[in-house]
Amino acid sequence: MKKLTLLLIVCLMAATIQAQNENDSIRAEALPEIVVNADGQIEMADKTVLLPTALEKMHSTNGFDLLSVMQTTELEVSPHTRSITTHSGGEVVVCINGMEAQPEDVATLRVKNIRSIEYIRTPSGKYAGKAGLVNFITYKLEYGGNVYLSATEGLFYKMGDYLAFTDFTKKKFTLSLTASGDWAHDHSFSEGNEAFVFADGSTLARVFTSESSLRKTNNQAMRLKLTSTGNRQRLNAYISLTRQASPCEESIMNALYDGRYNGTTQRHISSNSQGIVPTFYANYTLYLPKDQAFDFTTLASFGHNKYNSIYNETAQSAISSNVIEENNTLRGMARYYKSWKTLTLSSSLTYDHNYYKDNYTGTSMGEQRLTTDVTMGLVQLSSSSQKYYYYVSAGLSNSAVNLNDNHYNYSSPVAFYGGNYALNSRHALSLNGLITHTLFDPSNKNDMTVPTSFFEAVKGNPNLAPLRVLGNTLSYNGQLGNTKISVSYDNNIYFDNILHRYDADQNIIYDSRTNDGTFYGNMLSATYAYAAFGGKLRLSMTAIEEYNRLRGNTYNLSRNIIRAKASLTYLTGDWKLRFNYHTPYTTIDIRGPFLTHRSPVYEWLVNWNHKNWGIEALVRNPFSRYSLQNITMDYGCFCRDTRNYSETDGFNVNLTLTYSLGYGKKSERGDTSISKQINSAIMKTYY
Repeated sequence: MKKLTLLLIVCLMAATIQAQNENDSIRAEALPEIVVNADGQIEMADKTVLLPTALEKMHSTNGFDLLSVMQTTELEVSPHTRSITTHSGGEVVVCINGMEAQPEDVATLRVKNIRSIEYIRTPSGKYAGKAGLVNFITYKLEYGGNVYLSATEGLFYKMGDYLAFTDFTKKKFTLSLTASGDWAHDHSFSEGNEAFVFADGSTLARVFTSESSLRKTNNQAMRLKLTSTGNRQRLNAYISLTRQASPCEESIMNALYDGRYNGTTQRHISSNSQGIVPTFYANYTLYLPKDQAFDFTTLASFGHNKYNSIYNETAQSAISSNVIEENNTLRGMARYYKSWKTLTLSSSLTYDHNYYKDNYTGTSMGEQRLTTDVTMGLVQLSSSSQKYYYYVSAGLSNSAVNLNDNHYNYSSPVAFYGGNYALNSRHALSLNGLITHTLFDPSNKNDMTVPTSFFEAVKGNPNLAPLRVLGNTLSYNGQLGNTKISVSYDNNIYFDNILHRYDADQNIIYDSRTNDGTFYGNMLSATYAYAAFGGKLRLSMTAIEEYNRLRGNTYNLSRNIIRAKASLTYLTGDWKLRFNYHTPYTTIDIRGPFLTHRSPVYEWLVNWNHKNWGIEALVRNPFSRYSLQNITMDYGCFCRDTRNYSETDGFNVNLTLTYSLGYGKKSERGDTSISKQINSAIMKTYY
């Protein structure tokens, strides 16, 4: 690993003597005429251009399917979970015609409308610090639109996922409407052995097994969006309404105690929650003479959430928790760009305001108010040439936090940097790095203590501070005939890592979040992809080695992990056949912290596409109804060995029906964005 890493670093340092950057502000632009002799992946100084073939489009129903079939070796694409990440799990931003999109955007993107796909390994500007950026370029429309409908039903794991979309374009304006809904009946459960040591030295052992478990969820979302594109300006705005609900969460467990308490008890836990949030979003870009541009973004949301739970255990007093939360979010960004031939200078100012007010009733009563205001200013310099590109962005970030009238202030320098060197149209080297801090998960920073059983409690930590992060990704990507190869090395260091710490007094075991120690993460991944028989047979294999260490006052852990995943796809006629496999492995969860063993994943897929219709059958993990994860950890006063049985990742047979219709005169399709995420700071009690 060390020799390979050193070789790549030396090559990259030599490559970044000169540089380029033209992706500070993603703009929808016409792709120049390029002669493709063999394949549809072209390495350029600032990006990789992917040109889908007619065969690939024929066997795809949306943007996720298309990118998955095209075998982009650096990306992990999941059409079923609507996600695109790097193999290391890095966040990849998705855009359509240069405008930021949500997963539902890509899931409703008609394949016949896609002309090309741009992949940027080192995004800069407002996307600096992301692991990558994928930009779908579509054909322009003089007028017309698209209708997209899809429905997924689960036959064993009971679930449903529905999506409907329509839009209409006339010249520069596009109006779109997106609606989605999903539901699930989840019987996942846990069992295991636990040991506790109290401050007086007394011990307690607990063995628990699940008798029954059910979690019902249903979510709905709707969004109305208007986009306008022109030579001098661009507008992307929408209003949306999202509702999330878990009307029923119930579990019954039998527990056997030995030590300080003896005997068998039965735990009955029930809860329900619901939340609703309207959101307004707008992004406006103004292009000025002399290669100047202004970009403004604003987002406002107003949420209302409710959570109720009851915990009953034999011969113990019941524990109840009822929370009503109001939360408001306001985000804004302003950025200015100025370019001179191969050099670009930009500056930006971002502001992020979040306000939460939680009212607790039940066993624990109280009110908690949390306000976070994060302001960040950055100056960025980027340069470009025919083969090289680089950028450096640096500035200062300030986080002001008010928790129940107690003020906390955190200031940190931040920097983002990256570079890319295209050896030729088939081979490229890149570096993507950052020095920054994480934002608060507001449910962690609090001063409430909430009981979770007759001897356990969750305790807030108002002194929690942000994590500082140093990350670098070095990668090589190349093509040899019908073969694609990607090699990537990721190094991440998390200072003042946030994790769980367990403490005990004479009667209670407390679970709290705290800053403790440093995490060192190292990952080397290599992907090999091969296409045969005119692209009809496609093989992809990825090998990953990780060496992770956690060093701190409380925990001292390390783990070396080797895992692999493989995919085999065959395209014939209107049919697509695919088999996916992921090996089992054991890793460190640094937020636990704990060691977790993950089961292997088997997946079979059969897809039929004909004209406007698509039918897909997916079989996942047919050998067991539940997927098993074994979690082990010694926290000192608390030792755990638990087994989590996930029905969602176990035996699944899903059927998906898709209908897509396009009409009009080609001449840009606006993207769709409908976020299903609800912002919440509620400190729920996870029993």
